Amino acid sequence: MNINELKYFIKVAEAKSLSKAANELFISYQGLSKSLKNLEIELGCPLFEKNRFAAKLTEYGEELYRSAKLIVGEWENLQLSLGQIQRRKNKLFHIGIAMGVDIPFPDFHRRLDQFLTNHGDVIMIDAWDSYCEEKLESGELDIAVTFGPVDEQHFDSTRLLQGSLAAIVDDHHPLAERDTLSIADLQGQKIITVNRYFRNYDILMQACLAQGFKPDIVLNTVNLTATLIACQDKNTIGISNNLSYFKKTVVGYRIIPVAGPNTTCQINLLIHSKQRKNKEILRLKQELMRCLFVDSESLAKELR
Repeated sequence: MNINELKYFIKVAEAKSLSKAANELFISYQGLSKSLKNLEIELGCPLFEKNRFAAKLTEYGEELYRSAKLIVGEWENLQLSLGQIQRRKNKLFHIGIAMGVDIPFPDFHRRLDQFLTNHGDVIMIDAWDSYCEEKLESGELDIAVTFGPVDEQHFDSTRLLQGSLAAIVDDHHPLAERDTLSIADLQGQKIITVNRYFRNYDILMQACLAQGFKPDIVLNTVNLTATLIACQDKNTIGISNNLSYFKKTVVGYRIIPVAGPNTTCQINLLIHSKQRKNKEILRLKQELMRCLFVDSESLAKELR
């Protein structure tokens, strides 16, 4: 038994669905099912009732759930404490920046260079959304800027911008004349989007599944050029969000918001919820806000 198996078990118990938990954990359904089976074999008892439509805890599962929550909570506290000790020794802070969050903010990289010049005790890490959140939970990152929504039970989140999913289509695509699209419009279309480590993938999957279909994703890429080439097929749509495509025009293509329930995208500044009283991290968070995201309010008005 390892701590990840307990985390997976807790997620399935709370989601009451293996497929939903697998999507939220960014792992395969088969991998999650195997992890739970290994846990049941090791403990020698069934943790979930056999049911095709829902993951319902057995009496054994209920008992494990109560204990697992305590064990995982203590483990996370220990990781945070050890990380703080290590950073105090090294006198370093670690900030994660998810790919793409810089796009809406003017002079982001110049401002970032200035911030790092003024803060020699900060190490900046470029990564993807799920990595940043995972490392915040483990205490390896102190602050992160990611796409959301995020789990606000685990993270103290400051929303910088909010938008929606957006489609990029060739000018000759049948949907190119539309001002907005709905999730239902994506059914039957070939979809190009990022991979499962990025928040946009999760938002797209959940929104489509809520409408009763699974999107036909034919290519996972973060490369705009690859997306544009693939979108020359008149049945293909690129999906990102209107924050990543903010103020961007691409000759020969249209960028169209995808409106409706479950399509909201955000850019958030995060710290772990257990760091809310850490004065050093709160100070650094405020300085990061002032330096990099001073324009967030005016940018938000332009998106409305």
